[in-house]
Amino acid sequence: MALPDRFRRHCHWLRAATVLVFAGLALLLALGASTLPWMGSANASAGDRTLLMLVRLSPGLGYLWALWAVQRALGDLAAGRLFHAAVARAIRHIGVGVLVGALLSVFAITNLTRLIEGGQGGLAYFDLSGIVLGVVGAALVLLARVVDSARALQAELDEIV
Repeated sequence: MALPDRFRRHCHWLRAATVLVFAGLALLLALGASTLPWMGSANASAGDRTLLMLVRLSPGLGYLWALWAVQRALGDLAAGRLFHAAVARAIRHIGVGVLVGALLSVFAITNLTRLIEGGQGGLAYFDLSGIVLGVVGAALVLLARVVDSARALQAELDEIV
């Protein structure tokens, strides 16, 4: 099935916008990584500040990976590969990236920061947006299986015809 040229152009433009957003967020993440180790409490060691920086920036890496998968999927769609295996792979990677980023945001940052700083507190910070992103990420991973099944069914139908 051929995709309309207008749809493919929209995918191309959205891919370019996604790459621009990816580059901007990667730059902001790098800027944060360059300034975070020198900020924080005066009594914390440089190693603890560096470790805290890595913990606090880790969800961003998952989200950046998801954005990169989005631009790859849009590239496949712009090239006319609607049910191509790469689209299912991209959906899976988007889901994993969002899920990992959300899990790190909700559980790892809270607990690891508490452990590194030696503080006390709850075991999880229940951020509604982080939880919703985690559920959406898990759903995308499952939806990738549906796309894989649809692609396999289409291939089987093509062999029959």
